[in-house]
Amino acid sequence: MDRRSDGIGYFALIIAIVALVLGGLAYAREAATAVTSNPARPPATLKLSMVVATFSGQGMAAHRWYPGMLVVRQGDTVELAVGNPDKVSHQFEVTGYNLRTRILTSGSTDSLRFIADRAGVFTYRCVLPYDQAKGQCTADHDVMFGHLIVTE
Repeated sequence: MDRRSDGIGYFALIIAIVALVLGGLAYAREAATAVTSNPARPPATLKLSMVVATFSGQGMAAHRWYPGMLVVRQGDTVELAVGNPDKVSHQFEVTGYNLRTRILTSGSTDSLRFIADRAGVFTYRCVLPYDQAKGQCTADHDVMFGHLIVTE
């Protein structure tokens, strides 16, 4: 009786191993098919928004470009609306693409349109230096930046 149960155990083990191997082969084939059957999407036109955001609490305020990160694909056309609801002036720049808005006074907007033709990580920032007397930017000017990520 022991030999019979040993035989059934070995048989079950062999069946389990075969099923595991066949499942792994099927998974690998499906993954390879998914990669080759999903063509890259054509370039798109993306309408995005950027705004000066003021975060405050515990007696202090921080100013940032919001959102802090934009992700697009190489070849996309980006239409970026930039708004400034802040009390002081700012100027938005995307480094590496040589793009700048005009000086954005309180409540004003501007827009930038460009083709994301280079993959990489690009910084956007306020380029209007902090000058309290002129009402330009804020004391936290040096940390008022974000990143444009252009994927291939």
